[in-house]
Amino acid sequence: MSILRSLIALSCGVGLTLAAQSLFKIGEAEAGRAEMTRDGFSDALTTVLDRYVDPVDQGRVLASALKHVVSGLDEHSHYLTAAERKALGRRGFGSTGLMVRLHRPRPGERLPAWIEISAVLPGTPAAKMGLEAGDQILSVNGQDAALMLSQAEVEGLLAGPEGETIELAVQRRREPAPAALKITLGRPEVARLVEANMVERAGKKHAHVIIRAFRGGVGAEVQRVLAELRRAAGSEGLAGIILDVRGNPGGDVQEAVAVADLFISEGVLVRTRGRGGQILREELAHRAGTDETTRLVVVQDARSASASELLAIALQDHRRAQIVGERSYGKGTVQDVIGLPDGSVLSLTIARYFSPRDHSVDGNGVEPDIRVSIPSAVAARDLPEIALEAALRGLAAAGAPSQSRG
Repeated sequence: MSILRSLIALSCGVGLTLAAQSLFKIGEAEAGRAEMTRDGFSDALTTVLDRYVDPVDQGRVLASALKHVVSGLDEHSHYLTAAERKALGRRGFGSTGLMVRLHRPRPGERLPAWIEISAVLPGTPAAKMGLEAGDQILSVNGQDAALMLSQAEVEGLLAGPEGETIELAVQRRREPAPAALKITLGRPEVARLVEANMVERAGKKHAHVIIRAFRGGVGAEVQRVLAELRRAAGSEGLAGIILDVRGNPGGDVQEAVAVADLFISEGVLVRTRGRGGQILREELAHRAGTDETTRLVVVQDARSASASELLAIALQDHRRAQIVGERSYGKGTVQDVIGLPDGSVLSLTIARYFSPRDHSVDGNGVEPDIRVSIPSAVAARDLPEIALEAALRGLAAAGAPSQSRG
């Protein structure tokens, strides 16, 4: 008889103290047994469905159980029911301009989940409301952030058709009390994900390219703005390039690979390993169109994550760039989106990303070559002076680039 069944039998017609004493004895007797098995879980679940005092909605209980099982594996895996998947698909493509990250407690921690604003795109509804990176979202349309289980759930709540209004409770970094805000979704603008300008110091011209996230077309956009800045630099040319990924939460890894490929002519750019360390995929550099001579730095902060980390460590491993700033976030996992027969969907972590020199980013982040604490004003067009000075030191330290195969 399982522990659960024993507890149910003991709890019928006996006092709470006696039930607790008997459960303790059962626990002593079964302490040496193996942990929960698939059969044991099935037995316990069947007991709940069959014996609970009120009739149980089997679908709701099973979906809730699976949500907690999957979200408990890591903060990037999640499960959506068929109804949730359909509702998410109808939400449309309006944008707040917010990039957010759901922080879930690790196993053993009793902290609630919370939502951090990792970046705010300039000119968007959120930027006009004065929201900044580092602010915390307490609830979305009345739904408590502490109860949210997945990043997909959060992003679904923040999505919607253009013109829809979303209500947020926000704890700003600069204010003591939470604020209630209403944000009307605007049209998303991919072009705002890349912004570039010229930085001149001591008679030398440097390209400053801000990459706020990686979505389709970002790699080509980076290539385009660099070509424009090279033309603007004239016969003197560019003395250096500053790739700015402060607050960049990641996105499409292939776009990050495309940017790395602009500066590395050969070797591995990123490697994917599955269960048991098996290599599942390697992305390789191409020589055509590679800039092997312009000095290069990457500026990152503690919110730089995922694809932006893969870009930074690829350039670092190949000794093509100096990394300036703070240690990055440390998200380097691969999720497979699996449609199930009932219309539900499972997003499951199936692999991890590794650098050209086989370093795992996940849980470790990317260590900078020049460490400097950077203010979190990610939306600023210009680098904070402390970060700019560190970047210029990084360009000087980069010297003549040397290639090394990963």
